[in-house]
Amino acid sequence: MAGKDYVFSATDDPILKQPPKTALDPEEIKGVFGYPRDVRERFHFGEVIGTGSYGVVRRCIEKESHKEYAVKTLPKTPKKGPPTPRYLLKLRNEVDVMRQVGNSLNAVHLLGAYEDDHEIHLVMELCTGGPLLDRLLTHKRSEQDIAQIARSILQFIAQCHAKGIVYRDVKTDNFLFQSKADGSPLKATDFGLSIRHWPNEPPMKSRTGTPAYMAPELIMQNYTELADVWSVGMLTYQLLTGRFPYWDDISKCSLKQLWAAIVTKDVDLDRPDLVGSLSEGARSFLKMLLVRNPDDRPSAHEALMHPWVMEGGTATALPLQGSVVQRLQRFATYGDLKQLVLKRISELHLEEGAVGGELRDLFDQLDVDSSGWLSLDELSHGLRAQGYSLSDEEARQLMSEVDVDGNGKLDFDEFMATLVDWNEVQIYRADLDRIFGEMDTDGDGFISLAEIAEYLPSYLPLSSESGDSGDDRMTIAKRMLREADKNEDGFISRDEFNHLMVKSMGPDSLDQYDSRIMKPDTPRQSAAPRQGATKRGG
Repeated sequence: MAGKDYVFSATDDPILKQPPKTALDPEEIKGVFGYPRDVRERFHFGEVIGTGSYGVVRRCIEKESHKEYAVKTLPKTPKKGPPTPRYLLKLRNEVDVMRQVGNSLNAVHLLGAYEDDHEIHLVMELCTGGPLLDRLLTHKRSEQDIAQIARSILQFIAQCHAKGIVYRDVKTDNFLFQSKADGSPLKATDFGLSIRHWPNEPPMKSRTGTPAYMAPELIMQNYTELADVWSVGMLTYQLLTGRFPYWDDISKCSLKQLWAAIVTKDVDLDRPDLVGSLSEGARSFLKMLLVRNPDDRPSAHEALMHPWVMEGGTATALPLQGSVVQRLQRFATYGDLKQLVLKRISELHLEEGAVGGELRDLFDQLDVDSSGWLSLDELSHGLRAQGYSLSDEEARQLMSEVDVDGNGKLDFDEFMATLVDWNEVQIYRADLDRIFGEMDTDGDGFISLAEIAEYLPSYLPLSSESGDSGDDRMTIAKRMLREADKNEDGFISRDEFNHLMVKSMGPDSLDQYDSRIMKPDTPRQSAAPRQGATKRGG
């Protein structure tokens, strides 16, 4: 079934493999996802900060570090009717999508997913700046500010589409400011309606989302990822004008009237009031996105090239043309298996002495104590000293997501794997053949779950029976198998392996990620952490 939002894996609990609408007994699903069960031991749950049809969001505090996060709690049983495999797999899809695209700085970061007998709990970055529209109602924004907001949202959507994910819920409520500070980054949240959809699949049919932002083809139940681009256009129109295109007061329209207008009426951007209040660039941008025929609408990647939202020139004197943070983010959004293989390719090239001088120079600059690896302090201080704007938590997020072997530090092979622009460098088939052979230990032409687990670092436990936090090899291996096993037979073929490594669902260029280069008038942090600073994982 194309465009399904429930996908079971060959290694899943048999409960999840039953027919999608099978009524399940709540007693059957107490540990169905295999997530850690110690969320209450690790976190103190605090006040409710959000509620909805999905569940509840609370503040929470990590007991060990005293850091504050948000925790989203979702029931395993829907409000109406019994739990079903479809419902449970839809919940897991939200977790999997957030694990992947939530690793960029344009989205709320997921620290971990937990479960108990009746609920799952998603511990994530706490954004205190409030929803997008609330901030704009209290702080007047220039057209340039709104162009930057539109760019941030388009970057996020382009990242989703590059990974074969359609977001399907672009609206002001789903974009939060990280903090109340001026210039705070904007972060996408709520992946409950996101869906996996590959370019070779037929159009999607399920009508979902918020009516005012729905694309004409989504209303007609025949759509692709380009429906997200229309929604960005509607949101941008709303931010620029304070209203939606067809109505002064949308609350007075019936759903039928709303959809009829979207499907049948063109958006008139040449009205005298708009010509007088919006720049030509803004109107040109909206005209490009709000095209009713999706065949004439740009992709999110193409929309980012419009002059109205294009970022200004960056300081080319910075290493890698100021793209270091963009490269860190893009690598972080790759799946676990792809990261592992790219790290191994980097190791092979290091063994052969094929190391780029610029990468080695940058690594040596950041490696203040010349230990041969980077600590969190060295990475965060070094990036800020070079002119990048990152919070402590964002630096920690990037570090954790690009630390492929999970030992708490960045070795040079990981650093190289992260910063090489793999879109520009040919991944040689000989490298892939060699690594496939290393993983396929029995030589049968397929990589099994057990072989993936065996290939992972031996210091990780093979499995965890206690339910404690911390990924074990078998849990990670199952995620990796789902990443590449497109025919869901429980094995990774050579074709599936090569496809994972060399194919992308769409453009995944660096300009789709936030550069985080400081503005010229922003003071830079001093370069080096204090000598002798303790490193994690040492």
